[in-house]
Amino acid sequence: MIPETMKVLAVAAPGQTEIIEVPTPVPAAGEVLIKIDVCLLCTWEQRMFRNGAGMQLPFIPGHEIAGSVAAIPEGTVTSFQVGDKVVAKTLDSCGHCEFCYRGDDNNCIGTPKKRFYNGIPSSGGLAQFIALPVSRVYLLPDQSVEAPIAAFAEPVACCLRSLDRAGIELGEDVAIIGAGIMGQLHNLLAKKRGARTIVVDLDQARLDTAKAAGADEIINASSGDPVQAIRDLTGGRGAHVIFFTLPVPKLAEDYLKALGKLGRMVYYGSFSPKDPIQVNPNDIHYTEQTITGSYSPTSKGFWTASRLLSYGLVDVKPFLSGLYPLDQAQEAFQQAMSPDTYRIGIRLWEA
Repeated sequence: MIPETMKVLAVAAPGQTEIIEVPTPVPAAGEVLIKIDVCLLCTWEQRMFRNGAGMQLPFIPGHEIAGSVAAIPEGTVTSFQVGDKVVAKTLDSCGHCEFCYRGDDNNCIGTPKKRFYNGIPSSGGLAQFIALPVSRVYLLPDQSVEAPIAAFAEPVACCLRSLDRAGIELGEDVAIIGAGIMGQLHNLLAKKRGARTIVVDLDQARLDTAKAAGADEIINASSGDPVQAIRDLTGGRGAHVIFFTLPVPKLAEDYLKALGKLGRMVYYGSFSPKDPIQVNPNDIHYTEQTITGSYSPTSKGFWTASRLLSYGLVDVKPFLSGLYPLDQAQEAFQQAMSPDTYRIGIRLWEA
């Protein structure tokens, strides 16, 4: 029995969350209703909690979710069954622009459907239910996987897009700048692609975590020149691929010097402040380097992530730093912003 109302969690003001009761969404033809079990707190939600992140508050955030199919309305043609454990792509895309048609739906330029609960805008994750088109819902092939692990599908899918942009080949040297959650996931996935990984950070504990997760080399940037260290570890050539996961523009420019000929630099994530960097076009011309970016996940990446997590092909357990009930969401957000954590999750239902 689907309840008429559900609980959602809004960021009501900077530093303040509020649990609100709103009508449960009713799925339309072509959609299914998902009961959300767990939502992880991304850096976007953390920024919203800290300072609003440029959003009009109140806002109901959340987009890294796992749950189960709760209802399938008449008119929805699908192989899903009620009770199926799933993950879902909550961030909307139009489905019929050039980029969606080409499989690059992360770069959608159409007008996606907007979501509101009682007039409050929402990305949909920090709610007990969400209605989504079946095309954005992904079955977990091993139904025994736990929801907090499956909820990593969105960040893993984001990193898979980044790896696709880099085109890693077997045996290549891949430097990962930053050992936060996204740097750690890049390390796991690059190892699966047959790379030799070099992880750089200032935090020795995070470097030790990366090493335990399979990193071939770690560099503490506080112990010397990390750019030179990368060049030394690669025989003076420089890395074949660099994934830059930090928000610091100055360092984004510095690490270009650690990239080898024919190398690929992937700028992953947004920068703050949005300062420009200097690039000598002759350096690009003579080395045939590629400088690119990666933004958000694709549907293909979500499908791949659902399988990697479901079958335990990547181990994300070390990066689940805490799990809180909905009524402790304020504490969950505060903990999520600690530099000692990777991902904090919120359970939308009482255990």
